[in-house]
Amino acid sequence: MSKTAARLVASAAVALGVVFLHALVHEGSHALTVFLCGGTVTEFQVNFLKHSPHISYTGVSDPMQKALISLGGSALPLVLILPLALVLRRARSTLVQGASLLFLAGLLPSMLVSAVVALSYGLGAVQPSEDVAKFLLHSGANPFATAGAFLSLFVAALVLLLKVGRAREACRQVIQVLRGAPQERRQMLWGRVFTTVLLVAVGAVAFRNAISWQSPDGPALTYHTRLDVDLAEIGPGANAFYTFQVQEPTRYDFVYSVDAQSEITLRLVDLQGKPFAFSGSDSMVMFQGTRTQPLGYFTGFTLREGNYALEVSPGSAGSLTVYIDSGAAEPEDLWFLQLLEELSAGTFTAQSYQEEGYELVYEGELSVGRDELLATVPGGPGRMVSAFAAGSGDVSLVYSAPGEIHTLLEGTRATMGRWLPPHEGRGELRASVQNAPVTLYIYIRLD
Repeated sequence: MSKTAARLVASAAVALGVVFLHALVHEGSHALTVFLCGGTVTEFQVNFLKHSPHISYTGVSDPMQKALISLGGSALPLVLILPLALVLRRARSTLVQGASLLFLAGLLPSMLVSAVVALSYGLGAVQPSEDVAKFLLHSGANPFATAGAFLSLFVAALVLLLKVGRAREACRQVIQVLRGAPQERRQMLWGRVFTTVLLVAVGAVAFRNAISWQSPDGPALTYHTRLDVDLAEIGPGANAFYTFQVQEPTRYDFVYSVDAQSEITLRLVDLQGKPFAFSGSDSMVMFQGTRTQPLGYFTGFTLREGNYALEVSPGSAGSLTVYIDSGAAEPEDLWFLQLLEELSAGTFTAQSYQEEGYELVYEGELSVGRDELLATVPGGPGRMVSAFAAGSGDVSLVYSAPGEIHTLLEGTRATMGRWLPPHEGRGELRASVQNAPVTLYIYIRLD
């Protein structure tokens, strides 16, 4: 291999190593925040050559904790700036200085990107799919203040690196060594860089394997049907890999495991074209993407009589396993299903929900907006809450009290009999609405 080719390979290895390290630190910060919030990481993906880096987790429902998890990937890595500044100031090794500067070159712009995302979110230009936007959605924080905070952090970090870390001198020294060092020394330096990148990759793999993932063979699953599907065998016109008939209202649980090597969509479909009460459409997406999903849950809903199918998009690659469990619907399940159908049909009224002891505390139409105060509840004993949302918009409804936040609606249209613990001080019902207006009905019963 020529010297030029060797330098190109080494440069590519360094670039990939730095990008990989950034992905590892970013997703690792998300994972650490999940652990601190008491959740469980179910997937940790940093191989950006195969999938977009991401994590999946369960066990966290509190909106503020979700907000912190979303912010963790952008905020926690910033604590590395001070030690890196000290390394730049004291290190005598060009290798150490160069590696630190490369990492900082990726870390500093991330604060500017976060500021731009927060500003764009405040102006309504982006949807909550990026980490900072998710933080703003779940926390209700002011997006313009958040953008200002990231800009301030950027300026402070830059001053810290220039004054304390003497980054300008370190950068000049690294460039001089690379340009003017004897050939043998340059080759030795590139060799050390390559070795360092290799060690980082090996350490990252070890870190990844040290994290506990759930797998289909791990926790005990209750199911009466198991389906193992080779996605490559799903051809055009044959995307329904399982059909079943429901003779009477039945409660269903689906648990699935996906090893996707291409974009796939897994759906539950009503073969008679009747819309589901849960979605208002004759199909519901259970999974969509290219990532590997060790265990995904699509559980706790009731199907009426009819014919149904599980479908997967044709032309996919990988494997899929689906576990199915079902049981007779309880009276509460049927009542809940009836209320959902009324919400979908637009026939739900304040009198549709009648349960002893419950009082209607809020009824009204909400326009698109974030963190709107709907009603206050005095402190005291525990209480039960039922809430229903009519309309095509997406709503997030939370109950906040001193020291605690409870999510009542998020990605769902209704909840019944949600218990809230006693608290001192008043509680607040707050809602955020996206895409289109909704009408909310909220009922409370003192325990």
